[in-house]
Amino acid sequence: MDHPAFVEAGAAAGIEIWTIEKFEPVPIDKKKYGKFYNGDSYIVLKTTGDDQSALSYDAHFWLGSKTTQDKKGSAAIWTVTLDDMLGGRAVHHREVQGHETGQFLGYFQPAIRYLEGGNESGFNEVETNAGAEKRLLRLSGCDNMRIEEVPTEASSLTKDQCFILENEHDIFVLMPEGAKATQRRKIISVANSLRDDYHNGRATIEIIDEFSSDEDVALFFETLGSGSKEDIADDSAEESYTRDGTTVSLYKVLTGDELELVAVNRPYKQKHLTSDAIFILDTPCSGVFLWLGSDVDADAKKNYHDVAQKYLEIKGYPSWLPVTRVTEGAESSTFRQFFNNWETVGTGYSSVRSYVSEFDAGYYSGDAEESAATAKLIGKSAAARGYMPDLGAGSLEAVFRLSGCEQEDVTEKMAESPALYSSECYVVKYQCNEESDGAYVIYWWIGKDASIDDKKAARELATDLEVEMDETVTVVKVPHGKEPKHFLSIFHGNLSIFYGGKDVDYAPVNSCNKTSSEEDAFVRLFRAQGTTEGVDTRFIQVSESSDTFQDDGVFVLETPDVVYCWYGKDALPLEREYGSSCAQKLADGKECQEVEQGEEPGQFWDALGGIAEEKEDASGWTLEVNRRVTSPPTLTTVSVSVTGKIKFEELPLDYKQEDLSDDGVYVLDTGEELYLWQGKNIPERVKSARGQIIEEYIADDGLDRTVDSAIVVTVKQGAEPKVFKNIFPSWEDDMWDNQTSYEDLKNEAMAANSK
Repeated sequence: MDHPAFVEAGAAAGIEIWTIEKFEPVPIDKKKYGKFYNGDSYIVLKTTGDDQSALSYDAHFWLGSKTTQDKKGSAAIWTVTLDDMLGGRAVHHREVQGHETGQFLGYFQPAIRYLEGGNESGFNEVETNAGAEKRLLRLSGCDNMRIEEVPTEASSLTKDQCFILENEHDIFVLMPEGAKATQRRKIISVANSLRDDYHNGRATIEIIDEFSSDEDVALFFETLGSGSKEDIADDSAEESYTRDGTTVSLYKVLTGDELELVAVNRPYKQKHLTSDAIFILDTPCSGVFLWLGSDVDADAKKNYHDVAQKYLEIKGYPSWLPVTRVTEGAESSTFRQFFNNWETVGTGYSSVRSYVSEFDAGYYSGDAEESAATAKLIGKSAAARGYMPDLGAGSLEAVFRLSGCEQEDVTEKMAESPALYSSECYVVKYQCNEESDGAYVIYWWIGKDASIDDKKAARELATDLEVEMDETVTVVKVPHGKEPKHFLSIFHGNLSIFYGGKDVDYAPVNSCNKTSSEEDAFVRLFRAQGTTEGVDTRFIQVSESSDTFQDDGVFVLETPDVVYCWYGKDALPLEREYGSSCAQKLADGKECQEVEQGEEPGQFWDALGGIAEEKEDASGWTLEVNRRVTSPPTLTTVSVSVTGKIKFEELPLDYKQEDLSDDGVYVLDTGEELYLWQGKNIPERVKSARGQIIEEYIADDGLDRTVDSAIVVTVKQGAEPKVFKNIFPSWEDDMWDNQTSYEDLKNEAMAANSK
């Protein structure tokens, strides 16, 4: 059933809002966008796209803390109707007052505002030029801010939130000591808006911050009517919920008299989702997702919120936990990222352009066959392929090896024959060429078998080098097996990675920790990889198992008598040539045989314990390329309170450079690597918490990565790599220099006070 209120909905990019009145959706005036009555329920449609691209939709139904059950149900049902009129392509989000997603809050700048009452109570907003009422407003959040009225008493105040006290025509802004520059700007903007919109410009703003005099602070509490600066609590006691465990769960839903959940085994794959069923994806960081197959009956689609509510009750989750509904064929990127192999790249690879970086552009063509070749190259290339501060033609200044709690300078060895060992850590100091302004990059590589002490020593050495050098140095943590393309390029495509290390006196060792001197049937297996000669080619030891082989790979098998070079049927010509060269070097006098896939001699598989079972995903590159393009980069702001408490707020996907505060820290998550951006003016407490920030960010994201396995690129304001800048809609290197300072903003607000 269509509704006339939705006839023009979603026709163009932007936001549209309806409230529920007498069970019906009613559009509200755009002037009131961002103001929500706690006794009401609303539908908010965000349309994204333009004439050149297909429009996409996010439909949110917002539930006030005092809304009625009837309004809740009507908002949910009319959201389904709205989506039907849009062709069923919208992602649905349930938003509960006080617990909204960062995406939703980001629609309303500088802050969303909660108002008391609702459309059936006859409540009206405060009259323009009002002033008789004393009220205390709390502004919570950092970049995604909420405004709500709280009791006018000192016990409402905390040191990690901002407050606005209105009394007659006086507006006091109580600024938290640890507020970031972006937060300060928004708070002053809110105060200016209150003066202009609610007091007709006839009000006086007084900002109370760490620079205020004792007299000004005393005047604030005198106006409040109670308390003093010493009575302000350290942290807010916000309602929060942490789910037990960090595991992501996927269930098939069987509906009937009781809700029955059938668990799906990991790894989760797109094929597990069947068109005739409902599935629930339960994540520790992104809430609960309901997936509806295209063949699910209409009643189930319309009343999916009942299934969601029953699920929350079964699990004992709070009723405000975020719930997102996605449908088959219109899954959100956040949903897709939890699946092992989501077919983002389809037949013809029409989406290639969306993930071809600047350094891949030479491969790209609109031709479907060439586009497929491009996708294959990207999927087979090194990790973090977009991070290329130069092309590896700079200076390798120093390489230090950390092993057995000892530090050794191995610069000359690495220049002649670059090799890394799994039980060790390495710190590399590299200077980019002059075309890249001679910037420095510090890499610290962590072997998968390295000891905790060696990992700690490597981190400390990297930090010491960072402190000694220019503040703009970039620090990159490289996990074993996740070597960025640039890291490989500084070794000019000659890097080898072996098992073992100093602990076995650098003797050949395999994954079973057997050395060549221990057993006659000693076997090692390597993979020869790369897409560009002299840039990302590398020779990496892997587990000597037939399960390791992939159709698109080149593998070198070392046995006591013969070294085999195995060519997968989909291997690149470059890898075949490179693998053959590596096999000849490894053979060192042994017989060397080339083997095509399907023509292996019996002794080849015997050395590996037998032929592997046929794989569903026989080529690794499709897995890699799909993983890289499943999710768009997300930006998360990080706040560290004066008491050391770390909070994260994910910003909407239309974030801008202006969202980066020069006294803040942000995590830009591309899915493949994490960029930890830090402003020039971050306080010491934030600098010292960088490691903890990454640990806490990764700890509960539910993805297949750990602190040890994640690539982390620490970048400084003013020294951002091009790939980082390109993720933003536009970038101005001198933006922060041209921004109005906090002091000037404060003075401008005070200067506008009525005389």
